[in-house]
Amino acid sequence: MKRPIMGVANILDLQNNGYKSTVSAISEIIDNSIQANASKVDVYIVRNTTRKSNEIDEIIIVDNGSGMNKEQFDKALQMSNGTRTKASSGLGRYGMGLPNSSISQTKRVEVYTRNKSLLYNHIDLDEIFSSGEPFLSDVETRDLIDIPLFNKLKINPLKNTGTVVRWLKPNKLSLRTAKRLSENIEKLAGRIFRYFIKGHKENDTTYKSKISVFVYDYNGENFSIDNKCTKENILPFDPMFLMKDTQMDLKFTESEHPTSQLHEQPFSKEFQLTNSNGNIEKGKITIAISYCKMSERERYGRNAGGTDFGDSYLKRNLMVGSYNNISIVRAGREIDAGSFGYIGDVSNNRERWWSAEISFPPIFDDILGVDNKKQHASQIRFLDSEQLDSQDVHEVIKWIHKWLSGNLDTVKKIVDTQMVKSTTNKLSKENNVLPGSVTEEGSKVKDPETNNSKIKDEFFAWIKKRFKELEDKKINSIIEYALKVRDNHIFIPQDLGDTYLYNYTVIGSKVLIEINFQHAYYKHFIKKFEEANDETSKRAAYLLIGSLVNSEIENKSDNEMINRDRRKIRNNMATTLDDYIHDLYNN
Repeated sequence: MKRPIMGVANILDLQNNGYKSTVSAISEIIDNSIQANASKVDVYIVRNTTRKSNEIDEIIIVDNGSGMNKEQFDKALQMSNGTRTKASSGLGRYGMGLPNSSISQTKRVEVYTRNKSLLYNHIDLDEIFSSGEPFLSDVETRDLIDIPLFNKLKINPLKNTGTVVRWLKPNKLSLRTAKRLSENIEKLAGRIFRYFIKGHKENDTTYKSKISVFVYDYNGENFSIDNKCTKENILPFDPMFLMKDTQMDLKFTESEHPTSQLHEQPFSKEFQLTNSNGNIEKGKITIAISYCKMSERERYGRNAGGTDFGDSYLKRNLMVGSYNNISIVRAGREIDAGSFGYIGDVSNNRERWWSAEISFPPIFDDILGVDNKKQHASQIRFLDSEQLDSQDVHEVIKWIHKWLSGNLDTVKKIVDTQMVKSTTNKLSKENNVLPGSVTEEGSKVKDPETNNSKIKDEFFAWIKKRFKELEDKKINSIIEYALKVRDNHIFIPQDLGDTYLYNYTVIGSKVLIEINFQHAYYKHFIKKFEEANDETSKRAAYLLIGSLVNSEIENKSDNEMINRDRRKIRNNMATTLDDYIHDLYNN
């Protein structure tokens, strides 16, 4: 007697199958739609307003693609048994996207598909667990689609051909509110499928799809659309910042789009590979690098990195992390993003201003470490000299590293040069002060002679390290002015990375306080006070930081372990404050 390949005792554990987020799971369904030549993909989010937390009752994904015949549909809901398991081109290959992505979010998924006739099937993990029989139901032929949203509103989702995927009572959503989920689909799907929204040509076929999100409220009887949360015809988001007519155009109307420019032309190299059947195939990898135009960065002022424009270059529509400058594009669809070891100093503001893209067909999946959920390319990374000499590292990985590393060095120097020119142009209009600095009286520390050469040397070294573009003569003028000014605290906006609120250095009678313009406290308070010319509020904000610095100075211990613990507390405070402000302003 034949036995099922798995039992049912742990069937519910199939929900924990490794999808990064709800949008990642939805993207897997959109993959299928695009592969089926859908020109339109609509995501419906139904929110139940009769419940206390307005829970999401269901998510429905509808496309107008080619649909599936009975033979294809028989396989569509089976794990690892799709119709493109060995494809070396296009989005598909693994044949497990529909069932895996669906059950990662819900215990019950229903699927309707129309090719010649309307077919229906479903997976219900609770049903399987209760019955003890891990088998799919037989495919049914239906006369109509039985979904309350469509029935009530008289919507015919499959006029000709296409597929409907319905997730009922999703219990594993990474985003619980319809508003946030809709916003995230717009940001991430706009990025992931940017080339398909624009139109992507492959093997003489052009794939182009409009992606929309519709949010509906259900009050127990009727459905009503939430136009504020609905996102029709999502625009692409290009992390290379080279496309026109993108989400950046709407957000930064004063800019000239695109805001970045290519570093030379994209470079491609063809490799010969042996496929799973033992046959030789050719595949091409293409790498492109871009960087922000100097004119666009200057448009947003001296501290462009601390503006919304700079934040867009830092975050690039991704919800977590930062400095995901390198995007990995497989068959026109982004599957991964990160720094992959090519950013050594995240506190260096120049790092946000460059971008890179590595694109390739599915024939390279095994070499580049593409997982079956198309979320990672684990083998792409910065290589040290030992790895470059290793026989265990594939030639493709070595070539990507060598080309990327060498060209990124050049691009980073270009960005550095631009920043020097930009800062120098602005400093020529400044008095003898540090860029962007303000002063406050503060508490006096030990006050050696202002003509003490040792103090001047310390001051010079401190400035030179942070403002390499300044000429020595200018630095000496700044030092003379700073030592004569009555105030003891000198605040200087700096990019201190993601965690620090401030850092300080005591030189003679002066306390040089670097305040992080990346921190939420600066963005939501100090920056706003400066823009509004609210000197009283701005001074209060600086006095608060100054008092924290004074407290550290006055209580400095000879015991380094105590000082280290105090620094940890300072960093924890800064991180907690940043999180609190983000939660306060993002809700």
